[in-house]
Amino acid sequence: MTRVAPEPDDRTERRVAIIDLGSNSFRLVIFVYRPGGMFALTDEIREPVRLSAGMQDGELQPDAIARATSAVRAYGAFCRTTGVTEVIAAATSAIRDATNRDEVLAAFATDGIEARVLSTQEEAYYGYLGIVNSMTVEDGMFVDVGGGSAQVGRITRRALERTMSAPIGAVRMTEAFMPASRTKRSEIKALRRHILDVLGEAHWFAPDGLPLIGTGGTVRTLAAIAQRTSEHPLAEIHGYILSRVALAQIIDELVRRPVTQRSRIPGLKADRADIILAGAVTIDAVMERVGVDTIEVCSQGLREGLFYERFLRPADPPLFTDVRRATVMNVAARYSNDRAHTDHVALLAHEIFDGTARAGLHPGDAREREWLWAAAMLHDIGVIVDYHDHHKHGFYLVLNAGLPGFTHRELALIALLVRAHRKSPPSYEWLRPLLDVDDDERFWRLASCLRLAEQLERDRARLVRSVQVDVRGKTATLTLLGHTEPAVSLWAAGQEAPIFERAFGRRLQIRSAVADDHAA
Repeated sequence: MTRVAPEPDDRTERRVAIIDLGSNSFRLVIFVYRPGGMFALTDEIREPVRLSAGMQDGELQPDAIARATSAVRAYGAFCRTTGVTEVIAAATSAIRDATNRDEVLAAFATDGIEARVLSTQEEAYYGYLGIVNSMTVEDGMFVDVGGGSAQVGRITRRALERTMSAPIGAVRMTEAFMPASRTKRSEIKALRRHILDVLGEAHWFAPDGLPLIGTGGTVRTLAAIAQRTSEHPLAEIHGYILSRVALAQIIDELVRRPVTQRSRIPGLKADRADIILAGAVTIDAVMERVGVDTIEVCSQGLREGLFYERFLRPADPPLFTDVRRATVMNVAARYSNDRAHTDHVALLAHEIFDGTARAGLHPGDAREREWLWAAAMLHDIGVIVDYHDHHKHGFYLVLNAGLPGFTHRELALIALLVRAHRKSPPSYEWLRPLLDVDDDERFWRLASCLRLAEQLERDRARLVRSVQVDVRGKTATLTLLGHTEPAVSLWAAGQEAPIFERAFGRRLQIRSAVADDHAA
């Protein structure tokens, strides 16, 4: 850990740099955060140094060390000039295994970066922290294929139960099995046999019905390729489900092309073109080993794990209690400053949702209720761009900020609810590949609850303290409870009658408990 500025007090915003000194690439990321508050990734610099390339007798080569030192020098200068409070630098497989690692670390220290060499257990642990703080996995397996090594692990009840580090990274396997510009099928088979033999040493890493999660640059790249060649409507990598069938198609396409032509594949960066095939075969062999047809992609890993250890301290282990709630609240804190309003809209939306469920108008599914809450908390975040069309800006922000812990289907539905909270509900045919057949009904009833709640709180005076729902025949009556007649609320919510009727098949009537009834 390197301190580059005085320690701020807990009220000020902090900037921490996480430097990942990997075997294939070095990466600097900047997180801005307030202790106990919001956090955000605000910058990233990636350099494909290929530190492990050409290692001989365990020694890093001079040209690789020169590339690495140049990158670290740039990172150090960046941190010194951009107000970074703290630098956390971590080295993994290539430096850990190098016989001349002290020479390399000394060169880095000359440029002001004091790097910590992670053990294999620590590397897996920080990857695990990135996973469990951004996904809802309780029990599962995970794999991270780096340049020099791969980390595999088992998560049980959100705790890290077992790990293994294996020297089967993409750079190392490319040099050992696929050195030529064209790859032979026999080389693919030999690599697969080798991977399965190595994984066989971990008897606990075997088929038992648990889901498999992939993290790291290899699986993210494969997911990006799969997305670009399919009808998947989102560019979000986190939470993407990569099938073994799609992976096999990617492998076939990579084998057909020489290395010089692989970078033309959409989603594949040029500096990964020569090593991605070995990484893809390794991921496929891992899937075969644990007996799964799909792997869920986690865009967070070691770097985020190092950050969460800092952000969540003194919690031990540093885990969010509720990942989905934490991610919604973090996005809300980053883009919205009227928490009292969003809290009250969420309360009223839930009362309408619960009341219509008790009246038998829908099942009252708990997951739908959570989506409604998330949309209520985020419905005004687009105002940070501009008030006009802020529902459209919010839709874009939700889709692109992402909601770690939610599936792509849930992300789409929450974003659509934010988009639909005012003015004309949107068309969403382009998102249809993500949605279930019954999601039209879900969208309309949740949108109706959110729109009504927003209109009941239209003046932001919280005059409507609570809502009661009563359904008799073809009419649903909302009774607004409060100490003062909510004239604005009665007027604004009345305009939502057509959408309510479409969602619930009932005529809407709205009345105040302290005034005469008003038919909508």
